[in-house]
Amino acid sequence: MAHASLALLMQPVLALDIETANYSWEVGGWDKTHLFEPTVVATWDGDSAHLFSKAALDVEGAICHPLHPRDLGNHLLKHTEAGGVIVGHNIAGFDLPVLRDALDCYEAGALLGKQHACIRDTSRLFRSAAKHSAPLEELCKHTLGMGKSGMTSIEAPEAWREGRHSEVAKYCIADARLAYDLYAHGCSDGFVKARSRDTGAVIEIEVTW
Repeated sequence: MAHASLALLMQPVLALDIETANYSWEVGGWDKTHLFEPTVVATWDGDSAHLFSKAALDVEGAICHPLHPRDLGNHLLKHTEAGGVIVGHNIAGFDLPVLRDALDCYEAGALLGKQHACIRDTSRLFRSAAKHSAPLEELCKHTLGMGKSGMTSIEAPEAWREGRHSEVAKYCIADARLAYDLYAHGCSDGFVKARSRDTGAVIEIEVTW
């Protein structure tokens, strides 16, 4: 499936994804957001990718920046102040809290404070509709006919530690693009597909996001 057009969406969309250098079990659980170490943050608006990285990178097809909380915050704030929304899979539960608590990106905290107005968390929205959770990989595979490639979320922290920074950055951008396309599909078609927890069959789930 071709990447979704921005014209399909009611509001300008900026999809966001982050990667970290450590695992939840190393810091004592997912709720210890202040102990995670953000390494890269990627955004995708349907046309352009921005990459904020702890390591100096030059990734083809992306506008690269140092991972500075002020610059990242201004990037997000510029989008929402223009009437846009921030989209991602579990961004309200993980990505934005980590940026707020571990990176001291205060704009991320401000977004969380008014999330009904400017955040679209596809994980929470899907769970509300389906009454169960599903990972981004499952939803995109069944809805869009494409999933993750080259790396998985469980591999990314170790890859970063091994110095494979560009690989992690490209994986982060790819996840942001998947989140964008999934959200666009839900907006335009009114459903996403996932495997039923009752029957095991792949079914359409109506969504209103």
